[in-house]
Amino acid sequence: MSVIAKIKSSVKELYTGYFAAVMATGIVSIALRLTGHLLFSTVMFDIATPLYVVLVVAYLLRVLWFPRRVWRDLTDATKVFGYFTFVAATDVLGTDFVLRGHVVIPLWLGVIGVASWSVLMYFILMFLVFYNTAPIQHAMNGGWLVTTVGVESLAALGSAMADTFPTHSAVLLLASTAFWGLGIIIYLIFIALIMYRFFFHSIKAVDLSPPYWINMGAMAITTLAGSRLILYPHWSSFLLLTKPFIEGFTFMLWVWGSWWIPLLVLIGVWKFIVFREPIRYEAALWSIVFPLGMYTAATDTMSQIKGLHVLHAIVPWCLDAAVLAWVLAAAGYCASLLLRRQPQILDRKTKAQDR
Repeated sequence: MSVIAKIKSSVKELYTGYFAAVMATGIVSIALRLTGHLLFSTVMFDIATPLYVVLVVAYLLRVLWFPRRVWRDLTDATKVFGYFTFVAATDVLGTDFVLRGHVVIPLWLGVIGVASWSVLMYFILMFLVFYNTAPIQHAMNGGWLVTTVGVESLAALGSAMADTFPTHSAVLLLASTAFWGLGIIIYLIFIALIMYRFFFHSIKAVDLSPPYWINMGAMAITTLAGSRLILYPHWSSFLLLTKPFIEGFTFMLWVWGSWWIPLLVLIGVWKFIVFREPIRYEAALWSIVFPLGMYTAATDTMSQIKGLHVLHAIVPWCLDAAVLAWVLAAAGYCASLLLRRQPQILDRKTKAQDR
């Protein structure tokens, strides 16, 4: 098989949410940096950046070579929300660049993030309103909440860039606050549908896919974005009036996100131990790593707010869980590559013996 044929085979069935791998790697890099592990943070950053570029090229090739499959995914309510991982990955990577002192790259990543979020958001809304016929029990899954993650990632990047562009800090903070609030509204709408799906329709083990961890991850990134807004020292008079609301609501959302963690663990026990669903690598596993990394970064940032310093005690434990989850997901990916190569190696040996 030629190199081009191998590439085509790889991108043909490319998972719509594979940018979750960049999201996961980028946020673990940020969490490591916030907690003082600069060397390991740089290693993660050096993995996330080329991975982002490779995936961008892969998705563009998929559009070029398999436009019908791309359109099929764009008009599938169970898959299309995965494309929001591109928005979140772009903004998480942009935030990491800001923390490392870059100016131009995060600016362009922010523009790409806003543009891609806008196009995806309104395209999906039009599709759901006018074309979707799938019932809620077949269409709804945790991946829908990546919409909230995408919006909140814009809020987090905007607030991070406020110091980089001081002359535009008021506009950036206002936009970040608007995105923060919009993300909460979208989350409330979708989480209501997800809970309805849980409580009033039958659930099978196969239905409980890893993206349900975004139920917690969406709240974690909302907490991070809100905490950054609260901690910013130079507020405008208008935004200063909203600060108490943001502070109280941010803590409440962190509590809600924390409430999800034991439930998600119990769901995993039910899925993999009680019903013995086989554990294997899948691209969606990165949707578990990202919430853990985001929860770490969010808790560390929120613990800097006056009166919440006690929360910093759990940050090292959260960081260990996030890093361990990343290592396991990466090991699973490497193992899947080896297993994929084994049949090819055996086939070559068989052909050599026949000769």
